[in-house]
Order: sequence, then structure tokens, then C-alpha cells
Amino acid sequence: MLQKLRDQTQNTGFKILVGAIIVVLTLFGFGATNLFTGADPEIAAVGDFSITQNVLAVETERERMRILNRMGPEFDPANIDRQQLSEYVIQQVINRQIIYQTAEELGIQVPQEEVNETLTSSPAYQVDGQFNESIYRQTLQTLGYSPVEFLQEFTSALSSETLQQGVSESLAMTDWELGELIRVINQRRDLAYLPLTVANYLDQVEVNDEEVRLRYEEDEATFMTELALDVEYLSLSVDALVDALQDDERLTVSDQELQVQYDEERASALRDEQRDSSHILVSVNAERDDQAALALIEDAARRIAAGEDFAAVAEEVSEDPGSAQAGGSLGPVGKGIFDPAFETALWALAEAGDISEPVRSSFGYHLIRLDEIVDKEYPSLESQREALTETIQRVKAQDIFADMARELEERAYDEQVSLTQTADALELELQVARQVTQATSEGKLSVPALQDAAFSEAVLAGENSNAIALGEDEMVVLRVAEQYPPELKPFAEVEAEIRDNLQRQKALALIEEYKARGLEMLEAGASTAEIALELGSSWETYEAAGRSPSNAEEAELPNEVRTFAFSLPRPPQGEKSVGVVDLADGAALVTVTRVVQGDIDSTLAQETEELRRAAVSRGARLDFQSLLQAAEQSLGVERPALLSSTDLEDS
Repeated sequence: MLQKLRDQTQNTGFKILVGAIIVVLTLFGFGATNLFTGADPEIAAVGDFSITQNVLAVETERERMRILNRMGPEFDPANIDRQQLSEYVIQQVINRQIIYQTAEELGIQVPQEEVNETLTSSPAYQVDGQFNESIYRQTLQTLGYSPVEFLQEFTSALSSETLQQGVSESLAMTDWELGELIRVINQRRDLAYLPLTVANYLDQVEVNDEEVRLRYEEDEATFMTELALDVEYLSLSVDALVDALQDDERLTVSDQELQVQYDEERASALRDEQRDSSHILVSVNAERDDQAALALIEDAARRIAAGEDFAAVAEEVSEDPGSAQAGGSLGPVGKGIFDPAFETALWALAEAGDISEPVRSSFGYHLIRLDEIVDKEYPSLESQREALTETIQRVKAQDIFADMARELEERAYDEQVSLTQTADALELELQVARQVTQATSEGKLSVPALQDAAFSEAVLAGENSNAIALGEDEMVVLRVAEQYPPELKPFAEVEAEIRDNLQRQKALALIEEYKARGLEMLEAGASTAEIALELGSSWETYEAAGRSPSNAEEAELPNEVRTFAFSLPRPPQGEKSVGVVDLADGAALVTVTRVVQGDIDSTLAQETEELRRAAVSRGARLDFQSLLQAAEQSLGVERPALLSSTDLEDS
């Protein structure tokens, strides 16, 4: 079953569906929360909209799904902090509702025709450039939406986008403002820095043997070995049983078993038969009752019976935005996608071209035409014999594994402080992993669950561990056979490490002295040559350096120095601004002697427009944020204690 699921997740349809789900969650964020009403306790509210515990549970699960789809199959779901996720979800639901309700208050509406066009043209629901009804409905089903609810949420999302776009388009930046921005952004500076790094001063400090020995004696805890263990363990797995029991009658596969397995798999495959169909939908809604809808669908049926083309009538009559423009075509799909009444009627049609009587579903009345039965070819039993045999043997081995796993757990518990008798009784090899530490990264004992068990209090005290499941098909029991307590490492082994550390500490202390002396000399007006000579280093100079490197030479300028240089005040003519900045391996004296402002006339047109767009975009975000803060005050928002109104800014 697991393998089949893995295989299904690799097919194109599944990947398209996952993509559609991600697009929906990205577009809506946390929409459709107004669909989950009930008597459960309220957590927060936006205006008249209530966020309940049920809402939070549903939306938290949707966000968890989005994270898992985005991170991929290798991501461990256990890494998601449920508390943090819930807090994030509440914040986002509140923010989304503020936007939705603000758009509604301002009378911002998106025409239904535009909603339908945007929906059907979305790549998330298309296959080979065409809207695919099955992908669309699978997405809705997976996310727990009905088509009507989904369209409502989609419309609200588009309205909120229209609101944001309106705020953005209302902003403009004058040429003068752009020019001032470029003067700052494209500013260049002549700067120099004198590196005071550990490597430069190691030869100026000395560490004697007595100091090294004293550090070793005073800081023994730093130089201890890790606790190490020799661990005995028994591993029971389905894979090992399949290999070990090939000659065992319990894994013998008869021809009858092969035939039964083949028939089951073949029947299952054929049950997934797909049908290509088209339909015409007349909705039952607030403006049209059941009788009126039935009359319209019957009229469409008469027109088709009289010779009119089904696709042409569908384009004219059908109210399904997803398929009407394609002549009603729904594409090939299997069972479990459509409304049950629709599906029953479709699978009742016998031949391509057959058209159903009017069918009532939860959406309204349909006429359904069977366009094609997509037959599936299934391989012969002989060609599948080896694979079928392996499948049956694995199933039998899983049954044996289940029985042996229970026995393994019981015997290991009863034996308590040894695994020898358990190994003999179950005919398992007692394996040993030697010198295992909590930093071990190779071998069986690198598995975190096994390390946790080995270093647990009870196991360290001599007891056998509980049975530890590694996935569905493997179980391990272990015990500590030998412990190697932490010991003080021999002085000779750590002497060089201690000497290097002491030397570095002394070099850093010397740098602190040089920093103060160098800054004092700079402020007193000493020449750069004099300072370099005094501090035993060399200046690195950069002319017209920008806020970001523009060539390979500028790329060598440390980011800490560049950032600090642009934070220094603009120096008066003929003078310099000075300061000192800390580096990862020491410090640096920094001087700025000239500042050249950016010039809009000498800036490339493309760069100018990029800066204009970036500035307008930032301004739009700030304006939109101000609008939402005002809207929050107007609507009235009740937040849980863990949130404040500033969370709106952070999101």
C-alpha cells in the first residue's frame, strides 16, 4: 500500500494537483474561515466575523499542508511547532479578514465574468494549456471547499488584490524625489581601513609552558572526553525476514495465491477506469428554483435531440464556468471526483455519445454526455509473476514480523539486563556498536531514536531498552554492554589547542589596546603612515566605493567595513571622518575622506526606473499598512492575549 502511494505521488496528475493546492493556499492565505461556524469557543473577532477554535484547527491544518507541500517529501512534519503555527495562523486570519472587510466597506467588487476568466485561465488548474475540471475539483475536495464556497473566497481574494493595486497605483514619485533618493542610494565614498586582525599579531604575543599547564589544570572540564558506550542490539526487520526465510514454507507462494493477488490488483486497476465526458449545468440558486432549472435543462435536451450540437448548446446554456467555454468538456477522470448523483449517472452510460436524462446534483441540473471510456491495458500474470511473488512474500513476512516483534519486546523485557537468551530464542544476531557517543554520525546507532534510548537513564543503569520502532517494518532493542566514562584528555593531546587559544586571546587583548591607540592618533590628526607604522599594519584604500560592490576589487572590501564607512558623517572639505569597527577576527580603523553624491543624470535609465518602482512599492506597502491600521480601529478587532495590533505590521 505504501509503495502504491509513493508511486501515485510521482505521477504528473498528482504533481499538478499539489501545485494547484499550493497556489490556492498562497492566493487565499487563510480564506473561507467564514464557512466554519458553530458553537465552539471564540478566540478572536474582526467586526462581526468570529474566529473560533474550530476555525483555528481547520486553518492550522491547511497551513501545515502548505508547509509540507512547499518543503517536499524529505521534510519531517515533526519539525513544525504547532503552537507557533497556531499563533501565526490566528494572526493571518485576522489580517486577511481586515482586508476582505475593508474592500467590502469601500464597495470594491470584481465582476463575475472577470472572476470566472481569472479562475479558468489560472495555470494551477490547467493541463496542456486547457482548464482541467478534475484537477479543479480535486483541489477543492482536498482543501474542504464546495464549488460555491470556493468561488466566494476566490472573489474576496480578487477584491483584496484590487484594493491593494488601487493603493499602489495612487502613489507617484516626482523627479525631484527620485533625484534625492539617487543622491543617497548611489553615493560613493573614498575610504580606507587599517586591519587589526589576530593573524597580524600572533607573532607579537608569547605563551609560555607554565601558562599552558595552568590553563589545563584550571579548566579541566573543557578537556574531558565524551561518555562512550559499547551497545549491544537486536534488529528485527521485514526485509531481513524476507531474505532469511526464502526456503521457509511460511513464505511459499502457491499458484492459487498468485492468481488471487493478480485478480485483486487487476480488478483494482480496472476500477480506476476513467471516463471522458461533457455536461451542461443549469444552477438552482436564489434567483432560480428547482422547477425553473429543470425546465431550462429539458429545453436544452430537446434542442440536442433535434440535432443541435451538444458543445454549442453547452457554450450557450451551461453555467459551469470551468467547462462551458470548452463545450462542456470535463476531460477524463476516475471515480470519486464528481458529485455522487453525477457520477452514478455518468457510469450508467454505456457507449460513447450516450446522453443522460436530466440529473439533479447539489449544484443544479445536468445533461451528461459520455465521450469516451478510457480503457486500460493490464499486463499478463506471467509477466507479473516475480513482482506478485515478492508482494505476497512481503505480506507474509509482515505477519511473521508482527508476531516476532511482540515476542522480541516481551522477551527483552523479561530478560531485563541481557539480550543473549532473546537472541537465541528468535534466532537473531546480537550485534555490537562500539565506542558510541552522542555525536556518532555513522552506523545504526547514529539514528537519533536509538541514541536517545542508549543514553537514557534506565539503559545506562543496565536495563534493556523498550522496543524501538524504526518506521513500520523494523524494530530494535538495545542495551549498554560497556561504558567508558568521561576522562581528562592527556595534556600532550590538548597542549597545542590550549596554546593556540591562549595566543589568540592575547592577540585580541593586544588589538583592543591598538584600537584605542589608533583611534586616538586619528582624532589627533596623525598621518595614516604614522599610524600604520605604530600599529604594524597596512592601510587598504578604495576610491569611489559604493554601497554594494561593483567590481571584483570592491568585492574584497569587508562588508562590516563598507557598512560602517557609509554610517560615518560626511567629512568637511580637506578633513576625514574616522572610527573603528569590530571584525570577526579582530577590528579595523576606518577613514572616509570624500563623499560624492549620486547623480540622476549619470544614472542609467533602467536603474532609475528600478529605483522608482522599488520606492513606490515600499511607499505603497506603508500606505496600505496605514489603511489597514485605520480599518482595524474602525472595524473593531479582538485579538487573543498572545497577539497585539503590531502583529499586523510584522505580517
